[in-house]
Amino acid sequence: MRRVAAYSALVTLPILVLGSGRPEMYRIPLEATVDAPGASGAATLTRAASVFGMALTPDGHVVYDVHVVVHGLPASSTYAGATTYVAWATVPDLSLAQRLGALGPGDSTVGQVAWNKFIVLVTPEHAATGARWAGPILVRGASASTWMQRFQSHVLNNGGNPQW
Repeated sequence: MRRVAAYSALVTLPILVLGSGRPEMYRIPLEATVDAPGASGAATLTRAASVFGMALTPDGHVVYDVHVVVHGLPASSTYAGATTYVAWATVPDLSLAQRLGALGPGDSTVGQVAWNKFIVLVTPEHAATGARWAGPILVRGASASTWMQRFQSHVLNNGGNPQW
């Protein structure tokens, strides 16, 4: 009887953990910059749909859907006549950028990313299209995998000097 009780406890434990939502490493808190005090949000990562169970790029990187939600942003026109907000993903050295989608205040968008380490940004833009952001960064957050590096070497933490 003791073995059965111990076994049933082991079986129900993973169900309780999985039933409580996504682990924190799949949720990126978006923090406000000085350009948008009071703004906040989150980017939640889920695996992109695939007939094979897991979507991968041709070179083997996992593809994630990034669900971005932001609250507390003023009208986009507040920022030099911008017409919309756009969510972006970028690699930690900011050399590559990918548009995730347009969103309004209190709205959400979904895009895809296949990088291991990345940062999610939201900026006000004059158009929802474009290859790179032009407006100021209002909220930002980094994927859990970016934590595994020296902070001095990160471009956002060293005064913008990529040679450190």
